[in-house]
Amino acid sequence: MQSDHEVIERAMDILTSVVNVSTGLSHPLDEARAKELFRALHRRSVDLGYQEIHDQAIKRSWPERHAAALAKLAEKIGNGGAVRIRHPRDWGEPTVDRIFSELGRA
Repeated sequence: MQSDHEVIERAMDILTSVVNVSTGLSHPLDEARAKELFRALHRRSVDLGYQEIHDQAIKRSWPERHAAALAKLAEKIGNGGAVRIRHPRDWGEPTVDRIFSELGRA
């Protein structure tokens, strides 16, 4: 079984590939993708700790303020906080399913 760290690394690789990291989550579709991804990870009981998400974002060249905002959002969702997705993309669940499949997790 793979660790949550490996799942987070893969999720951050994917999120970073589809989000304009220079603007963070300021674009509504980027925000929706991040929220959907973190919700799907939370549903799969992946730990969404602030420090882990922040460190992974910085590692992928997210500017500090955007890395902090992303980590804050992840932590909120990871703690069961409600978020509204204004522009649903139906992207999070299939993405997490793919990550779990690639890593051999149930």
